Amino acid sequence: MIGAERGPQSALLLDLAQRSCNGRVVGDHDSAPSPDSTPPELGVGVALTTDPTTTRMLLDEFCFALGEATGLRVTGAGVWHYQHLIQELGAGHMHLVWLPPLLALRATVEDKVVPLAMPVRDGVSTYQVVLFSAPGSPIQTVHDLNGLRAAWVDRQSATGYLIIRAQLEARGVPLKEAFGAEQFLGTHEAVADAVLDGEADVGASYVYLDEDGIESSLHRAGWGDREVHIVAQSGPIPSDIVAADKRVSASVQRQVQAALVEGEHVALRRAAKALLCADGFVAPTAEILRPLQELLGGLKGATGGHSLFPPPPPPPSRRIG
Repeated sequence: MIGAERGPQSALLLDLAQRSCNGRVVGDHDSAPSPDSTPPELGVGVALTTDPTTTRMLLDEFCFALGEATGLRVTGAGVWHYQHLIQELGAGHMHLVWLPPLLALRATVEDKVVPLAMPVRDGVSTYQVVLFSAPGSPIQTVHDLNGLRAAWVDRQSATGYLIIRAQLEARGVPLKEAFGAEQFLGTHEAVADAVLDGEADVGASYVYLDEDGIESSLHRAGWGDREVHIVAQSGPIPSDIVAADKRVSASVQRQVQAALVEGEHVALRRAAKALLCADGFVAPTAEILRPLQELLGGLKGATGGHSLFPPPPPPPSRRIG
């Protein structure tokens, strides 16, 4: 569940949900919390999937377990679209949100959130976004991108359009000259079919790499088991991010991060597995977030001088993340 597509995972997101899992109407406009505050209750927000009833039930269980693990009062709320999580966070209704990478990093650059944890699934928490061609194609490097037929997923697809184009642009590739014709096919499989069947010269998708940079045998790439040639890539990209409202106090940020990353609370581990399909969590690092941060660094309204990470705890406590 990493974004508007599940590519690697997907979620069907439509419009703002009317009620949270605890009965509060999502969208009521209370005053926002003061900076660096500890809310009387920690509001956790997630985007609902095609089974809102089950998602809300699992969110309740996650909130209860997180409350037990941190000693905080935790409640949950669900919305139908990730963008509404940012709106609710800005209004002070939510303090901890589960976001796809582009939205999380955009909100970080805009000084709205602090990334706390990244879910780990089957041993990985990141993937690579790639531009690929068919085996044997004369298109081998970015220098071969000139007047080509490109296949994309859709204009809102992070893995199938946005990230790789931003990466190419950052490398000085003139996109209008690189791609003479473009088609939007809706799925990663359809993009792979178009490239491998000769209907497109290049396409955008995702791949999981192991520690040695080799395609992982445990995770399916956007083109499945078929062979492709990677022309360009961008990453590592976090699959998704649990982020906190920056106005939440540093101590609460550390409490939540420690509970998720250290994984000592059995009920919280089970609840995270059920809600987020997460086997565990890792703390974000500069190395992992830098690729996206660099691509988003020129965003309008970006602010400088803020930290991507929770402030370190005071000595002699051990630093988290």
